[in-house]
Amino acid sequence: MLKLEKINKSIEGRQILKDVSFEVVEGQTLCIVGPSNAGKTTLLRVIAGLGSFDSGTITLNNEPFDPEVDNRSKGVIGVVFQDFRLFPHLSTLENVSLAPELVAGTDQKQSRQEALSLLAQLDLADKADLYPYQLSGGRKQRVAIARALAMHPQILCYDEPTSALDPSLRDNVASLIQQLRNDQITQIVVTHDLAFAEKIADQTYELAAQD
Repeated sequence: MLKLEKINKSIEGRQILKDVSFEVVEGQTLCIVGPSNAGKTTLLRVIAGLGSFDSGTITLNNEPFDPEVDNRSKGVIGVVFQDFRLFPHLSTLENVSLAPELVAGTDQKQSRQEALSLLAQLDLADKADLYPYQLSGGRKQRVAIARALAMHPQILCYDEPTSALDPSLRDNVASLIQQLRNDQITQIVVTHDLAFAEKIADQTYELAAQD
């Protein structure tokens, strides 16, 4: 279980996050919603260790958790970025297998076998040798999800997973997130799409814009 208590963060004198408190139950999906200037992505970056916070506490499984330190060393939180951030010069298979090899020190043969298994689970087995420019937006997103899952995170975070997709693909994303929930993967989803949040969320946390 991930628990945040009274998280505060200011940027250039403007308070972005104020007394943010919530907990995510293992195996469930939490949606963070709110207007575009409410600090949703900032909060996600704090949770994933990609940004600092000024005050407050974070615990994971009832133990103190410093995302900037602990997540970099243990990789317990994975992130699927809004713009996917796939490496354009690497194939689908290489994008998924790279982090386990470089960060976790996994043998290349093993990492590629695991990557192929993940790609098969996400209906991408026949796309393993393709490059990002050859993939649709929906397939790029699934590659990004496979890449995050390859590090075996305890929690998987998404930043606006439907924003770069056509409306026809949003139901596919919802189905995938629900499938991962059924596999007991804890997920945190930042979204401005309330209808999408209703489909996938066990819990919803609303961030208000700060003056």
